[in-house]
Amino acid sequence: MTEKKLRLLLVEDSEDDALLLLNDLKRGGYSVEHERVETAAAMREALVKREWDIVISDYRLPQFTAPAALQILKRSGLDLPFIIVSGKIGEDMLVDAMRAGAHDYLMKGNLSRLIPAVDREIREASERRTRRRAERSIRQGKIEWEAAFDAVSDIVVLTDPTGTIIRCNSKLIQYFDTTYNDVIGTNITELFYGSDPAGESIFGLCADLKADEDDVRFPRLPGWYNAACYPMHPTENEHGYVYVIKDITKRKRMEEEKKLTDRELLTLYAVAFRLNSQRGSKRIMVDLLSQLHQMLQIDWSCIHLMEKGSLNLSAWLGLSREFAESFGSLSRSLPWVKDVLDGKSFKAAEIAGHFGPEAEAAAEAMGMGAWCALPLKIGSGVLGTLFVAHRPNREYTDREVFLLNSIANQMAVLIENHTLYDRMKEKNEELVRSRRALKENLEEVKRANIELGRLNASKNSFIGMASHELKTPLTSIIGGLQFLLFYSDIPMTPEQKEMMQSVYEGVTQLKGIVDDLLSISRIEAKGFAVHTRPVKLSDLCQEVRQTLLLPLSERDIRLEIADDPCRVPADEGFCRLAVRNLMENAIKFTPDGGRITITGRLITMEELTADEEVLRPFYRDFPANIVGHPGFYRLDVADTGIGIPPDEAVRIFEKFYGVGDIEYHSSGKTGFMSKGSGLGLSIVKGIMDAHGGMVWVTPGEGGGGSVFSLLFPMDNTCVVPLRGEAR
Repeated sequence: MTEKKLRLLLVEDSEDDALLLLNDLKRGGYSVEHERVETAAAMREALVKREWDIVISDYRLPQFTAPAALQILKRSGLDLPFIIVSGKIGEDMLVDAMRAGAHDYLMKGNLSRLIPAVDREIREASERRTRRRAERSIRQGKIEWEAAFDAVSDIVVLTDPTGTIIRCNSKLIQYFDTTYNDVIGTNITELFYGSDPAGESIFGLCADLKADEDDVRFPRLPGWYNAACYPMHPTENEHGYVYVIKDITKRKRMEEEKKLTDRELLTLYAVAFRLNSQRGSKRIMVDLLSQLHQMLQIDWSCIHLMEKGSLNLSAWLGLSREFAESFGSLSRSLPWVKDVLDGKSFKAAEIAGHFGPEAEAAAEAMGMGAWCALPLKIGSGVLGTLFVAHRPNREYTDREVFLLNSIANQMAVLIENHTLYDRMKEKNEELVRSRRALKENLEEVKRANIELGRLNASKNSFIGMASHELKTPLTSIIGGLQFLLFYSDIPMTPEQKEMMQSVYEGVTQLKGIVDDLLSISRIEAKGFAVHTRPVKLSDLCQEVRQTLLLPLSERDIRLEIADDPCRVPADEGFCRLAVRNLMENAIKFTPDGGRITITGRLITMEELTADEEVLRPFYRDFPANIVGHPGFYRLDVADTGIGIPPDEAVRIFEKFYGVGDIEYHSSGKTGFMSKGSGLGLSIVKGIMDAHGGMVWVTPGEGGGGSVFSLLFPMDNTCVVPLRGEAR
């Protein structure tokens, strides 16, 4: 028989009674894990520190009682079976204990019911827990469903078969500005259409109402809507309906706006299509006016052009002969003419008081009503006016005036083109000659670029070959010098040792130059690629620091590296080379007794773009060059050295460029005194470009020294903590 596991909390002061009880449980097939307590404090502690299946308690202990233990269990909020096992207990005390919540009681002298009682109570406790979980799931599901129901952006209404509303979401309450209780029990047709729907209600269609039906409007709601109906079957014999009503007002407005915009764009296109300076201006202007009449439903129009200080009628459409004659020349004394000549548009709903007597009479005879006058201008100069008019009972909108202004501006361009046409022909001939010369120059530049490319390839090949050939003998020389200086124990005079050390330092520096040449050759070669893996940069910096302990100690320079657990996707070998070049530069340019600090941190795109003014000189296309990454890692190498002049900050990353006079490269007496190859920082830039990152330099804190910053893009293979999250 398989043993049943039982976690028992035993409230008992007698060890013998406890052993008897445990033996009976083991004989009953239980594998018991138990803890025996005798006080209230011990019981509270036991209930907190682990889980239990059942509590068995003696009725009376020297410092505790079963009723007190039962109260502690209740206050803990745990639903555990509680069985009293006692030697002597009165019937009234047992009754009180059962009323207080005890599940069963046994006499110590008769434990024959112990196993059945434990089995029963464990089973019933499990059933109670299952039932509570189910009830919680039902309540949670109801809450979630109601939240989703109210979160729907459409109006959702549930009705019974007669159309009476039995449920709705919060959108219906918002649209009708009412309360839930006021809506429930209301007929859906009456709610949307009022008390007199006049046979136009869509809700009578019920199941025939589909989402792709025609859009509708409701008398009691503004805007346009689309409605769909779905049957609801609570029972087999009767069913209700679910109505989903979508507000499509924005869509309808956009459709209307699109139609209006399409008409306007078509008008502008038609106007622009006729801006052909090779055709006669009179014909073109009449064609333009014809397009305005067709596209914008204009009844009358005309164009006046400025000729020798006067506005004279040049083209018209729809005007009567009498009006054209009386309107042939516009007087500058009219207020609206002054506004138009000042570059402003003018509109009016009637003609009275705006024209001369003859023109007003002729306009009234035609039935002219609303009209608008617009300047034909280029820049600040006005070439003439565009006049359009409609029949009565209409006013020009601001949008129509804006469109007419755009058309008038294009007309002004047309007129200006006529005066410039001859000069454009001359310029065109000159342009043809210039293009021919430019083509010849481009061919010459192309040939020069090909030659430069060949020379650059030859240079890179020579540098790579020469550096490779120099590296082997230099390695042998350095090895021999190291042996003679540090391991051979050959007696030397101070002068000989100093000379040997000088030779060793010179060869070491030469090896550094060769290494730099090899690195820059690799960076410039085609196919240069990095092999990334997660790298902890703080550990890598510590490794590089160990290789520079001698110059650091000789110069008494403190190098502090902040520990950071973050790992960055990078090529470890190239990162080590970049960090070493920056450390060597910092040592070289820092006076004896100075300090170098290396720190790293994760930053966001927002933090990076805040320094756009600083970064743009180094990367002209910033921030477009680094978009599409979840975050970035910034490594700063700060020193207290001589600093870099602002006008040279960008150029220091160019090949073979050195900053300042050689004598200012270090205040030290021993190493790093030469100016170097001028390749270190260009190598660093090439490495960061290959990583898709950035490198730049800024002045140190208080304007002293320099801070070189390396920026590595992060990817999803490395953990990027959120802002404010502990790292």
